Amino acid sequence: MLRTFLTFDSFIFPKITQVIYWIGLVLILLGTLVSLIGALGLAASPYGGGGFMAFFMIIISLVVGAAGLVLWRVMVELWMVQFSIHEVLRQIRDDRRV
Repeated sequence: MLRTFLTFDSFIFPKITQVIYWIGLVLILLGTLVSLIGALGLAASPYGGGGFMAFFMIIISLVVGAAGLVLWRVMVELWMVQFSIHEVLRQIRDDRRV
């Protein structure tokens, strides 16, 4: 196991990809929640510009949050595809050696 770790025969990243995905997911959801709370604060503020601005900010927060979730998922899937390509190439290399 130590030899594999020191010689880069296998990557660590594919094993922790799911943890990284969940951390990013939570951070995106927290950012969206903070933005929604800011929109509610804007609605309650006498200097906020009224209900229209708060409504607009709520809609934008939800759209940006949803887009962030989709883009994060695509990015993590691209990472996974890169590592799966590496594994397939390694199998091809090993099959040719035999």
